[in-house]
Amino acid sequence: MTKLKMVLNKEFLKKHLLEIGVILCFVLPPVGIIWLMCIGWNHLKDTIDLKVPFYLNATTFLFICFAIATLGASFSQDNEAYLLMFAMVLGYLGLYLYIKERATLSLIRRFKWIMIFGGVFIVIFGNIMRTFEVSNVILGGLTGTIFLGPSPSSDGRLFGSAYNPNFASFLLVLILSFLLADQLKRQSHKHIFKWEYILIVTIIVGIFQTGSRAGIGVMFLVLILFMLRLCPKIGMIATTILLILHNQILDLLPRFNMLSEAIHERKEIWETSIRIWKEYPFFGTTPLGYRHAYDQFTHPEPHAHNIFLGFFTEYGTIGGLAFLFIIMTFTLKLCCLLFINAENKTLLNFFLLSLPVIFFTGIFDHPLVSPQTALLTVVLLACFDRYTGSVPFLQKTVLYVNYKLVRVIYLENQRMTRVEKQR
Repeated sequence: MTKLKMVLNKEFLKKHLLEIGVILCFVLPPVGIIWLMCIGWNHLKDTIDLKVPFYLNATTFLFICFAIATLGASFSQDNEAYLLMFAMVLGYLGLYLYIKERATLSLIRRFKWIMIFGGVFIVIFGNIMRTFEVSNVILGGLTGTIFLGPSPSSDGRLFGSAYNPNFASFLLVLILSFLLADQLKRQSHKHIFKWEYILIVTIIVGIFQTGSRAGIGVMFLVLILFMLRLCPKIGMIATTILLILHNQILDLLPRFNMLSEAIHERKEIWETSIRIWKEYPFFGTTPLGYRHAYDQFTHPEPHAHNIFLGFFTEYGTIGGLAFLFIIMTFTLKLCCLLFINAENKTLLNFFLLSLPVIFFTGIFDHPLVSPQTALLTVVLLACFDRYTGSVPFLQKTVLYVNYKLVRVIYLENQRMTRVEKQR
């Protein structure tokens, strides 16, 4: 009986390795990060041993470029510590390949709901911890309740188990997009559960409590996109109202009185990041070396507060161009899913609402600098590539364009024929 239980436990663990790792990323972030990294390293080892296939696409190309950049930075700057980033990038690559090999609709659904309840946990646990002072560094580091950022404190902002309010805001906006996409699906099937509205309100309140102006701005963009998908007319009306009342809406932003100061600070960080990129153009500084490189110009800064500049400074021109390439690839895939009459559109709204969160949040922040948020994003990207892998996008696009072209030529010939007959 004991042996049977051990076998069942092993089978359960093997079957739900990913789900357990995602749960741990919210409850015990360091353990969850190491858990998912170990999955990635182990799978990459199997790939090298030719036990599992390797997929060469835009995403794996991105990770390969990041790995080359970290190696180049380590050798060119003679800093062995940067090899830690090389190991981390390999973990990202291995995790991506693991999910790309195994992702199913049921796994994506489980990932979605684990993320949703993880977001609720961040809000509830974060509000509990806001009333207490975590003085134990080890306990705070293990639970993600110790603030990690440029300022000495979080100023009462909510961040739960995400170490930083901006990282928590990114996760909560991503989770909000999951909930809204689920509402679009239920709307089409006429099944609406009121308790899901409670979850949506909880997440929105949490986003405001993080005090992240970028997060709240992206939240409004996601809500507009949701309304456009729900009903284009309502979406257009809502967009118009937001544009008319933008001054009143800006007053609702947390720390609005510090907005001009924040814009000036961002401008300084971006200008300095460009100078760092010019200083280390090929391989960058890696995320570990960015703070030291920034300190050479002015006061220390943990990251570029812009995902594009961040990747160019951390991984050089090699990594920056690879990131631009993956942005273009994912945009093409989303457009094809949206406009081409593909049969498989089950998760269209799920990805249409969630993937832009990465791009828009990255304009004023760099959420992927945290391994916790980066690993969860890797899971999402791998699920998207797996989901869209069975759809021949380029072929469908070419066929669609050719069909439209042939139809236009045919209609024009018909018109010319009628004109000639009338003459």
